[in-house]
Amino acid sequence: MVYSLSARSDSNYFISIRIYSLKKLALCLFLLQHLIYYKSQRFRYLCNEAKTMKQVLTISLFSLLIFSSCRTTQGMQIQVQKPATISVDRNIRSLTLLNHSISGKQGLLEGTLTLETPKQDKELSNECIRGIDELLRTSTRFQIKRCDSTMMASKSNSVDFGSTMNWEQVDSICKRYETDAVLSLEFFDTDFSVINPAATVTNTVQNVLNGYGAEVDITGKATARAGFRLYYPATKTIVYQDRYKQDKTWVQRSANPVEAIARLIKRNDALTTVSYYTGESFAHDLVPLYFWEQRMMYIGKKGGMKIGARQALTRDWEGALNTWKEEYESNPKSKIKARAAYNMALAYEVLNDLDNAKKWIQKAYIEGGKSEALQYSNILEKRIRELGILENQSM
Repeated sequence: MVYSLSARSDSNYFISIRIYSLKKLALCLFLLQHLIYYKSQRFRYLCNEAKTMKQVLTISLFSLLIFSSCRTTQGMQIQVQKPATISVDRNIRSLTLLNHSISGKQGLLEGTLTLETPKQDKELSNECIRGIDELLRTSTRFQIKRCDSTMMASKSNSVDFGSTMNWEQVDSICKRYETDAVLSLEFFDTDFSVINPAATVTNTVQNVLNGYGAEVDITGKATARAGFRLYYPATKTIVYQDRYKQDKTWVQRSANPVEAIARLIKRNDALTTVSYYTGESFAHDLVPLYFWEQRMMYIGKKGGMKIGARQALTRDWEGALNTWKEEYESNPKSKIKARAAYNMALAYEVLNDLDNAKKWIQKAYIEGGKSEALQYSNILEKRIRELGILENQSM
């Protein structure tokens, strides 16, 4: 009896296992079916997306080709000379640079004194003179000599102008260095500070409390204040006197404000840099300099407009000018004549013939009435005014 019961129990057990296995298999098949369906739908979606993307790319490329084929203008960069911000008499062709800003006893040359001056002040003011010297030597406007000695400031410990040098001193310096005038640094002062570090720490704490990143920017700022005079002994006049100020900043980022401050540029390095930068920036204002400016050119699809544009792009501006002139004279269409005239104005500007450039841009505006021609006309008028200033600044 026990045996039969045991056999019946085993049979039920195996039947239960089979039923459980079939259910499990059915569930797996069900999940597999849905997985295959999902994958097929996803694949179909990706295919549609790829097809759509392909269509978008095709349309974009087609549009780009149409745009490129329709493009009628070409951006150009030309070099333009700008007059010096500070106008200096054209008869002044050579300068002696003098450091007259050293704190100490008034009006005496350093070599005649036993008084020791603050070393850093002297070094920084000499760095400013070095910035002037090196920039001016890159220009043909002035011949530069640098005075071997420094001179005590007439108003010590000040950022203001003191009394002027007497003309016997100025004349003596000019004769010694064989120059026309003396450019004197009359006072010089520098400062370096970390901009509001306490507020930076407060902001960091607030950012952390709000769940934002803890990184902060620490800013160091160096400032230089200078005063310059230009003495011209031939007429016994001070042809220039003014203050000059320059700032320079450095930024250091770190998660730790103290670490950021430690990594920031060192005070002495910052002061040296801003001192040189002040002299260099001031020298920039003394000489005419060349700058790159943006211009526009019509390129055309065929004929003289196209050929002229190719000549201009290879810097054959005279050839381009002749080609565009032929196009202007032979083409009956006012639109083409206006574009040829515009390009001729550009060619004349590059060739430094601003009067003819102005003449042809006027024709371009009359023929075509385009705002671009009117804007270019205003640019040329400004350049003509600047040319008059440049001529007064040159020999």
